[in-house]
Amino acid sequence: MRALNLYTRILLWLLVNVVVLGVVFLLALKWQFAEGLQGALGGIAGDRLQVIGQAVYEDLSTHPREGWDELLKARGRPYEAKVSLVTIPERIMMGDPITVPLKLKEIIRQMNPPEGRGAPGRPPPPPGPDRPPPLLDELDAFLSGEPFPGEARRSPPSDRVDGPEGRGREETRRDEKIPARFGTFLVQAGDPALYYAGVRLPPPPGWKREEGHLLLLIATDSMTGGGLFFDMRPWLLSIFGAMAISALLWLPFVKSITGSIRANMHATEQIAKGRFDVRVPEDRGDEIGRLAHGVNQMAMQLDGLLRGQKRFLGDVAHELCGPIARMEMSLGILEPRLDGGEAYRLADVRDELRQISALVDELLSFSKASLGQKTKTPEAVLLLPLVEGVLQLEGVPTNQYRVQMPTGLEVMAVPEMLRRAVGNVVRNGLLHAPGTVLEISATVAKKVVTLQVSDAGPGVPEESLPRLFEPFYRVDVARARETGGTGLGLSIVKTCVESCGGNVSARNRETGGLIVSIELACA
Repeated sequence: MRALNLYTRILLWLLVNVVVLGVVFLLALKWQFAEGLQGALGGIAGDRLQVIGQAVYEDLSTHPREGWDELLKARGRPYEAKVSLVTIPERIMMGDPITVPLKLKEIIRQMNPPEGRGAPGRPPPPPGPDRPPPLLDELDAFLSGEPFPGEARRSPPSDRVDGPEGRGREETRRDEKIPARFGTFLVQAGDPALYYAGVRLPPPPGWKREEGHLLLLIATDSMTGGGLFFDMRPWLLSIFGAMAISALLWLPFVKSITGSIRANMHATEQIAKGRFDVRVPEDRGDEIGRLAHGVNQMAMQLDGLLRGQKRFLGDVAHELCGPIARMEMSLGILEPRLDGGEAYRLADVRDELRQISALVDELLSFSKASLGQKTKTPEAVLLLPLVEGVLQLEGVPTNQYRVQMPTGLEVMAVPEMLRRAVGNVVRNGLLHAPGTVLEISATVAKKVVTLQVSDAGPGVPEESLPRLFEPFYRVDVARARETGGTGLGLSIVKTCVESCGGNVSARNRETGGLIVSIELACA
């Protein structure tokens, strides 16, 4: 996850949110169906089973009995469910073969007590003069062969009214339709567990009461019956539609936030590399906008401080040039007049003065390179002739370097800045890896030219690599004269390369030595 950016993380988090909602929905669905037809979703399934029962009853009523078997199988085939017509309690008459588990048999027996409408195993009390016979409800009427809903309904005797008004009320009641309401159940049973749904049907035309009460039995391995009991598609479409609308509303907002954070991140990375001229758009009025303003203010302050420091170094170096020149002139005048031990001491003084002069020259070069970064625009430069010219100018023997790069390769750079950078890298390699062969190569990838100068010296400790390009930093903390250098050579390289719009880095070779890489835009 650490390698992913913030925008991708937010999208993944949104996906996780959708998955969690889906899992919760499925668990709730399973829990609801585990309760049979008592839960909220079970009620929807119960209504659906009522519709299925009515449709099957109409099919059985309008088709001959010989075709019932195919009608039942065809109804369950699109949903990969088995549909059978069963006589209570368990004898399968036609349709798909279904094994009735013991739990299902018990449920069917409880729904169909052997006598009357009482509890299973308990006969109803005998009717007497003070106890009227039990009234038949709609389902009892259907199972007993009474008229199917849709036929005339007779008014109770107490509602009859004589006369024309009474006849009109009776005729109106005869035209009313009775809504069909069948007995239904939904249960999970068996091994392996299947979902069984049942609908008690009234006897269709031609069915004899002696053949027993009818039960439409449906068996499936899915809690929704593949959409037969409960169609999940509208629910899923609603959920994912809501998530899609939420995503369309949130994505522009998230993209705006991540874009601003990315701009601040890029600016801070450039500041860390020493490029203080970078700026972040301050077009937001929230905390991110205040952060952008703070980053811009920090870059301006650091740019001013660094430029002042470099200008100060340049001024000091320039002022030191006069006294150093006069001291060298004085030493030149004294040298012919001294002999013996005094002449040797004078030579030591001249050597020290020469070291000071070299340091001042480096300070001047560093100051000029830093302050002149914005004065010139990079242009197309042929790389191979420039590198060969630097090697000749530095006086490197031909047996001490090997150049491998395309002939016509061009880079975008300021010529004098690039010459100074390459010259300092070559000089640094010869100084710290004497007697080795410098390997200079150039490659192109994604319109970026990488110029590498590698030596076969002792290399640099890994902890010192990030600080090699800092001013006055030297790996040798003793700063002994024998090691040479002032600690400004690679700093000048960094400043010159950045003035060309490129980057410079260093790493150790696996076989020993140091590799300095300069990246420039391809012309």
